[in-house]
Amino acid sequence: MKKEMDDLLCERYPELFAERRLSIEESAMAWGPTCGDGWFDLIDGFCAEVQHAVQHGHMPPVVLKQVKEKFGSLRIRYRGGDDVTEGLARMATAMSERLCEICGHPGQTGRRPRDRMPVMTRCREHMKSGYGEDDATALPST
Repeated sequence: MKKEMDDLLCERYPELFAERRLSIEESAMAWGPTCGDGWFDLIDGFCAEVQHAVQHGHMPPVVLKQVKEKFGSLRIRYRGGDDVTEGLARMATAMSERLCEICGHPGQTGRRPRDRMPVMTRCREHMKSGYGEDDATALPST
């Protein structure tokens, strides 16, 4: 994720990103969100909902431990929270499997059939530009 977007999240949600400036020995959050810019809105939305619930006493405090891409979807690891926090994190993960990690447009999780490339979630355009013109045909039309 671009530094500007990372900084904006830290500015908007300082309590959630309390470990962002720790060393890599102290927290995986030291790396910042390790995913594409296309998922910024998912992360921002998750943080906004959690922060609102915490501030209004509906949820115990939450500190993000790690925000990353894994197997083509967004993973949010945290300390604190409750069942609602878990539901919001699962929803963000599920939504990320339908949104291009690069641009945020509708996409699909998969990999090139003939490759051992990592699983990624991409829109048709980024699948094509990232893997070659013929690979976009593997995606169904949206």
